[in-house]
Amino acid sequence: MYTIDSVPGYNTVWRGMAAAEGLSAGPAFVYNPQSVVLSDRKIGSEQVKEEQKKVASAMRIVELETRKIAQLAGQENELGGKAAKDILDFHREILRDPQLIAEINERIRTDLIPGDRAIFLVFRGYIQKLEVSGSTFFKDRIPDIVDIRSRIISSLQQKEMIVQVQENAIIISREINPSEIILFARRKVKGIVAERGGLTSHATIIAKSMGIPFVLEVEGITKGIKPGEWVVVDGYNGVVITQPARAFLKQIQVRSDAIDREKADEQKLYAEPGMTACGNKIPIRVNLELEAEIDRVMRYQPEGVGLLRTEAYFLDQSQDDTAPENGSFAGSDQKRFLERAAQLAGHDYLTVRLYDVGGDKLPSYADREENPALGWRGIRILLEKRSLLRAQLQLILEAVNSYPCKLRILIPLVTRTEDVLEVRAELDRLLKDFPAQKPELGIMVEVPSTAIMADAFAGIVDFMSIGTNDLTQYTLAADRGNPRVAEYFDSAHPAIWRLINQVVRVCRGHNIRVSVCGELAANPQAACILTGLGVSSLSMAGPYIPQVKKKLRAHTLALMEKQALSILNVETTKDAKKIMMQF
Repeated sequence: MYTIDSVPGYNTVWRGMAAAEGLSAGPAFVYNPQSVVLSDRKIGSEQVKEEQKKVASAMRIVELETRKIAQLAGQENELGGKAAKDILDFHREILRDPQLIAEINERIRTDLIPGDRAIFLVFRGYIQKLEVSGSTFFKDRIPDIVDIRSRIISSLQQKEMIVQVQENAIIISREINPSEIILFARRKVKGIVAERGGLTSHATIIAKSMGIPFVLEVEGITKGIKPGEWVVVDGYNGVVITQPARAFLKQIQVRSDAIDREKADEQKLYAEPGMTACGNKIPIRVNLELEAEIDRVMRYQPEGVGLLRTEAYFLDQSQDDTAPENGSFAGSDQKRFLERAAQLAGHDYLTVRLYDVGGDKLPSYADREENPALGWRGIRILLEKRSLLRAQLQLILEAVNSYPCKLRILIPLVTRTEDVLEVRAELDRLLKDFPAQKPELGIMVEVPSTAIMADAFAGIVDFMSIGTNDLTQYTLAADRGNPRVAEYFDSAHPAIWRLINQVVRVCRGHNIRVSVCGELAANPQAACILTGLGVSSLSMAGPYIPQVKKKLRAHTLALMEKQALSILNVETTKDAKKIMMQF
């Protein structure tokens, strides 16, 4: 680690959110793209066709640029190229969307306005729909839409898209779009800082894929830094340091070199199984949410898929109020995702969670609720919209039927045994058409009542998976997305450890497996405690797998069990963290 000494006039600390890991220093390039200036003139009816042709030409140019950028992304590195390419292919699909083109042409024809203003107004309509959707997933797509809109208008107005950025610069901007990150990566920038953005946005995904340290939500930094001034970006802790002192820069270089050596050592672990120093195996599996992630995580060689989230493929559909009743949803993308995940799992487990919609991921037909976290979500929606449940179960069984993986189906937000029995009955009816399939049915342990009633659930399920993010939220009454109560949302709280222990003991007594798939599993120190408690397997985002493997293989199960026993007796989160840090 490094220390930030107080030096008058130096080492100014800015705090934000860590979006992509990495530690680097370099000269600041304040990126402030010119705001879109729209034409305010009216056109005559005789000019409509000519204006429409200009729009079509601009969209073709941007589509070609996007294809070229995708090719550049593929040349960057094996980890990031495919992920970036998939995202840019999404951009190309939008650019080729006939409905979008038709709406722009219609706006030009009926309002008699130039193409740039028609483009802006049509895209604004899409953006406004995303803003009021109530879904974090949808809101995080907004920068992509803004990016495409700006590039079409710039092309139409014959402006240059490529920004001249020197190598090894640190980009400082109000907001970064996905395609810009690709171009910045091509120029070998060493870090990115943004005043706004989302942790699940495409820009963040690409930054992670490209290995570019990225810190966002750093309020006011574009006005607080001068071009060319040196800056340090810490993508591990979400910290930015401007005007770094010379001695501090030397510290950063030493720490950066040490991280590079650690990563080189971790790569040797990729092909090794998860186990303790004494040889006790603890499978390390991967969490997946999008198909674009699969190529990125293959290099970590996970021992199966511990959590396959499917709601993105449900929320990404355009649905009306009747769609869930007849089971209608575009399943081709989801089926391909399931098939590729089954290939990744090999002969190991593929754990598919049923649609976990609701809360901040509202389906189009859901009413607004006073407290969505405690409302109509998860299995409650699926049992009420029964045809949707059946359609997804059918799709899952069909997609993995020809693969050797061991299928597990996971029920989200379970609070009562009756719901599990109803899902079991629906699954059993469908399995008559899949005689070779013998999937396991399990539940997410996300609320205190489920942990307390674990014994009752253990008699009717084949496995359990503990989601520590929601379990922490519901146990500690702290909204996981509310910064005002962030200090209360801490998965190291003693109550969380005791609930986990209770679930593990019950599962052991019924001879069923229990995994942890929340953020706690990705914490190397916490992973040691979880192993000591007797958790059967751990599941996390791909980049965390090497760190967790390394930590587990450095300690014996006896030590982990000893520390796990100690953590069950503490009364404060501070004391629990002290025990974790023993590792």
